[in-house]
Amino acid sequence: MPLTFRETMAGAWSPTDAPTDQRSLSFTVRALSRSLPRFAWRRVVDLDGTIDAEGLATGSRLYGTLGLDVARTGTLPYDFRFRGNDGKRYRFIGQKEVALSRLLETMTVLPAEVRDEDDSKIGDATVRFDAARDLFTFLKSWKLV
Repeated sequence: MPLTFRETMAGAWSPTDAPTDQRSLSFTVRALSRSLPRFAWRRVVDLDGTIDAEGLATGSRLYGTLGLDVARTGTLPYDFRFRGNDGKRYRFIGQKEVALSRLLETMTVLPAEVRDEDDSKIGDATVRFDAARDLFTFLKSWKLV
């Protein structure tokens, strides 16, 4: 019996060669564990969804993983790939560092890097989960299917 949920995050990214150039970036993902026993053992879910990154990708399909072993590691690592408008492959790698003393901030803010197909960093990103607007929808999306 798989576990699934949906999440949307939005913010900005800046190319490494123009760090003050803030460009919009947002993604919506569906997380899916293949089975509860596998999830209980691995604490990782597969991601698929879409990403919009100004100047890089428009409505591009993404796929990757999200680690959900926050109780043991204190982190929520996101790692997904997508194809840019230029046809090249890119990677988004970010990690929430969860701290009980700043729980809301650390659960809703995701600092990340954008890398090209050669694994060279091409930009930095910060995206946020809008808890005031999306928390109910997010919690409602958690299902055993």
